[in-house]
Amino acid sequence: MSNTEFKFDLFELIRIGVKWKKQILWFSFLMSLAVAVFFLFKKNYYKAYGSFYPASAVTSARVNLFKEENPEWIDIFGEENEVDHAYVVGMSENCVGYLIRKFNIAQHYGIDTNAPNAPLKTYKRFLKNFSITRSGFKHLEVCFIDEDQELAGKVVNESMLRIESLLRDLYGNSSKQVAQAIDIQIDSIQKDLVVYTDSLSRMRVQYGIYDIVSPGRKNLIISGAKGSGTLYAEGIERVQNVEEIKDRMVMDVGKYTTLSNQFKTLTFRGFAILHIIQWASPFSPKEGPYRILGVLLTGIGSFLFALFLALAIESYRKLKLKLQE
Repeated sequence: MSNTEFKFDLFELIRIGVKWKKQILWFSFLMSLAVAVFFLFKKNYYKAYGSFYPASAVTSARVNLFKEENPEWIDIFGEENEVDHAYVVGMSENCVGYLIRKFNIAQHYGIDTNAPNAPLKTYKRFLKNFSITRSGFKHLEVCFIDEDQELAGKVVNESMLRIESLLRDLYGNSSKQVAQAIDIQIDSIQKDLVVYTDSLSRMRVQYGIYDIVSPGRKNLIISGAKGSGTLYAEGIERVQNVEEIKDRMVMDVGKYTTLSNQFKTLTFRGFAILHIIQWASPFSPKEGPYRILGVLLTGIGSFLFALFLALAIESYRKLKLKLQE
């Protein structure tokens, strides 16, 4: 077999490695040393962790809170809809932007706030370190990575409080608006009720009819007609019609007032919105850099790279000699 014939096997690889050992070892050493120096000036960064279950939105809903018949057991933990709502709110500008402003993240990252793209740059960098993820157990996990161990924990805890506050406002404002709409209707009915009451009072005096003659009261109809003639009969009919309308308006006021009070009850800020399972610790675990592991991997990687580079050089030389023959 010619010495220039190309072959590749384990023995050939070992032979080349022994031949180029000084170059390979020096290259691996220098690369490992460079990475070690790089890590020497690299600060530690920490990962804060928190988790929560969104509360079920129907536990404090009017349909269940004021249900008097056939009550049903309802889980206090939310389902997929509540998880989706909490995730969207948590990743919105109302939450992320609030955290950036509250903790002066731009200044913390050393970003010039006067630069044209400073807000966007801050936002992007923050989102690289901040995350909200869904688990397979219908709960959400919040993480933040930063060089400041205490700040990382504060950001995570504040984010969960902010999500709860935003969701509470959404639910509360919805009930508050319904209550306001009902109150407006109550005011409108009460104004009309004053007019009907005045008209009914004048008609009773005019026709001398002081009995209760409202058909809507059914068993409470108390009427002993003491007059006669066309005028009295006309008075009975007019009083009856006006009193029926007035009574229905009074009942509507009572019904709407009850509804308004029920929706106002739902604005109570003591209802659970999130069930915090774990608050972030001010002493978050180290996330990196892993210096020893990094140096070892660099040494192994550079050794293999140099070995295969030597193999490529030897193969090229043999191929060149073969072509010259």
